[in-house]
Amino acid sequence: MKSKPRILIVDDVSSNIHLLMNILKNDYTIIAATNGQKALELAKSAPHPDIILLDIVMPNMDGYEVCKQLKDSIITQEIPVVFVTSLNSVEEQEKGLIVGAVDFISKPFSKEIVLHKIATYLSFNQNPAYKKNELLSIQKEEVMSELKSKILVVDDSPENIQVIIESLKEEYIVSVATSAMKALRMLDEGLKPDLILLDVVMPEMDGYELCAILKERKEFKNIPVIFVTVLENEKDIVRGLKLGAVDYVVKPIEPMVLHARIDTHLKLKNYHDTLIQDIKIKDELIYSQSKLAVIGEMFENITHQWRQPLSAISVSTSGLSLEVEYGKLNEENLLKSLTTIDSSVKYLSQTIEDFKNFIASDTKEQKFDIKELVDKTLQLMESKFKNSLISIENDVKSMQISSYKNELIQILMNLISNAQDALLLKEGNRVLKIFSTLDKNILTLCIEDNANGIKSESIEKIFEKYFTTKGDKGSGLGLFMSRKIARERLGGDIKAHNITDGACFQIIISLA
Repeated sequence: MKSKPRILIVDDVSSNIHLLMNILKNDYTIIAATNGQKALELAKSAPHPDIILLDIVMPNMDGYEVCKQLKDSIITQEIPVVFVTSLNSVEEQEKGLIVGAVDFISKPFSKEIVLHKIATYLSFNQNPAYKKNELLSIQKEEVMSELKSKILVVDDSPENIQVIIESLKEEYIVSVATSAMKALRMLDEGLKPDLILLDVVMPEMDGYELCAILKERKEFKNIPVIFVTVLENEKDIVRGLKLGAVDYVVKPIEPMVLHARIDTHLKLKNYHDTLIQDIKIKDELIYSQSKLAVIGEMFENITHQWRQPLSAISVSTSGLSLEVEYGKLNEENLLKSLTTIDSSVKYLSQTIEDFKNFIASDTKEQKFDIKELVDKTLQLMESKFKNSLISIENDVKSMQISSYKNELIQILMNLISNAQDALLLKEGNRVLKIFSTLDKNILTLCIEDNANGIKSESIEKIFEKYFTTKGDKGSGLGLFMSRKIARERLGGDIKAHNITDGACFQIIISLA
């Protein structure tokens, strides 16, 4: 079987390494280093990496020095080096090309760009006929082009368009649409501008209407829009800002003013994009932390569940050994013991399979029976309820649905575990009820307990990040992540309210 190409990731920030690993792990073999010296050691060790993704800003030895040493060594000089960095000035890019890098990927990076560039340079590296100096020359042009921000100009006046193009063409990549409808068509066909300069007065659809449409659509709403207009009335300006524009420039256009406004809002967009990327990374880490907590609890339950079948296997094998030793082994006892061993081994194998399926990271939407899933979840948590004096009433109706199985198990385990924790603080009769309702295309799973309910001052906060009613024993992430998963992955929601003698959590799943 052909081995996967080998990629060395070098970054002193572990979250950046993990983000790249998640993008690349299915198609490539990944090795990683958190400093320059370790990177050089790994690059020179067989098997050598096929490509190196290298951060620039690192302590002790920066990426430029690492790249220089790689290119100075006969062992590593042919390995393509791509800088992955937030430094994206022309000077930084040129410096990287001089020390031997073939390309740059700017942070925050796009998954598609990362995969495309890696595939490109791996194919170049595998083709000895491809001349290195040609690659560097071509790539330098591409790098310089990629550094330029993309501006979409929407204006029906050829004179205005010509003035704007002449003013911007040296510093930006400028695209032009002569009507609002044409601009929408270009955007729908894949144009991704960093900023839009939008005329207000246009036939058929004016700038206000186009701006409103853009701000309503998720894929376009974060593109800064600057109105370029002859309208100087305060009401007109306020109307544009309320629709989502970030600024306006009055005609006739003064190039210095236009440049200053564009530069300001491109910087603000870059700050915004960086912040969003940081939030995504943090959310991924929080999700991983939440799932690890569930995995830990599941593993603890499995170790308890294994005691009985392992004990049965031990008793059966010991009994067989004694019967053989004393010459009393008969066919009936042998078959009985083998049946016990076979049944126990199948049970152990099934728990391993359940655990393996849950921790699989490549989850896909799949069809399953909701009752069987709830039964499986309760079985995984069986040992947790042993000796707890909690009565479980499971009245979930059998029904085939299509959703994300593992995510739903994670939510169920969080909610059931929370209910158990609350019930253990209660004296007397302890009851946990799980049931389902179906209203048109809305399936609701209800988890109810009789643990006296949630305090009124807490019930509005329980889904907030880091809010917990368990003191030092709680992280405040379980319910937060459960609702986030329900909304973003399952297309549903989680709600909570108090009932007569306890609390009810509802997992709402849209089947449409």
